[in-house]
Amino acid sequence: MMDGKLLLVTNAAGLAAQNVIQRYKSLADIECDFKVLKSEVEIGPVYHRLPERIRAHASICFMALILHRVMRSRLKAADAGYTLERALEQL
Repeated sequence: MMDGKLLLVTNAAGLAAQNVIQRYKSLADIECDFKVLKSEVEIGPVYHRLPERIRAHASICFMALILHRVMRSRLKAADAGYTLERALEQL
């Protein structure tokens, strides 16, 4: 009876079913972003002790990720014929 069905269970009682599905689907984007941070942006493990340095490092990683996503979407929208990796090589 449940073949081919995906059940989503949540403890967020205030969310509508459509919002639960939307958030679940956005997990794929988040996973992709972590992959980009680890591979294409090439951040490695960095060990900080001071809170301001930890925040600064996280901010830089976040900005790099945002730039990556904006460049990818603009190249796609412009139908430039470049992949993001190729465009970064040219830069």
